[in-house]
Amino acid sequence: MNRRQYATLLGATALGGAGVVRAVGAKTNGGAIERAADVPRAQEDPTTTPTPDSSSTGFGPQTFTGTGTATTEEFDLRRGPITAAFAVDGDAAFTAQLLAVEGDDYEDVYLAILLAPAEGAQVAAVNVPGPHVLNIETDGAWEVTLAQPTATAGQSLPAEASGSGPAYVDLVAFDGVTRVTGSHEGSSNFIVETVPLDPDDFGELVFNEIGQFEGTTTARIDGPSYVNVNADGDWTLSFE
Repeated sequence: MNRRQYATLLGATALGGAGVVRAVGAKTNGGAIERAADVPRAQEDPTTTPTPDSSSTGFGPQTFTGTGTATTEEFDLRRGPITAAFAVDGDAAFTAQLLAVEGDDYEDVYLAILLAPAEGAQVAAVNVPGPHVLNIETDGAWEVTLAQPTATAGQSLPAEASGSGPAYVDLVAFDGVTRVTGSHEGSSNFIVETVPLDPDDFGELVFNEIGQFEGTTTARIDGPSYVNVNADGDWTLSFE
């Protein structure tokens, strides 16, 4: 998969047929990621591929690339969900944080905390509008693509999702008590939690398991929400 395909596919999940949401994201094979030849060294500023600001499309997609620990220039975000697609090489932990320049510590947003090499996608809630910077801590080459979706209506239930590794399920129109069935074929954490469309609402922790898992639970999920999946293997989810 080349860089252009990676940024396109991981920036937003694709809708499948028959009410199926398909999320994507998988650990790299052997730790290699494809990247442009002009990726800067750790002592240089991370490069940015900008997209003109548009109220009709929201922020982004905007891609940041670099090597090693770095911080970006400021960019403006609005309150609401933000998606992050990432690919990282190296041998150490990878942390991606959005720091609210005019906010407090508790208003900063962690987009990813994982072991490299890896690739995947996650969604988070921006609580403070205005300038932000992206802080990266790692020891290898990395690429992060950020975007703020503008959708307000999600897919209706029932819905299904499947993927491999860290990923998110696109907006689902939850409306209260929901039966959730999940499976995981990995050996590490399997964490499933919702990210409400409204940043003032609280998300729900649906599953928090380790290793291979298959089970069903009932959760109270009110309002349109994205669903984050933290996994290291193949997984499936169904909502009804």
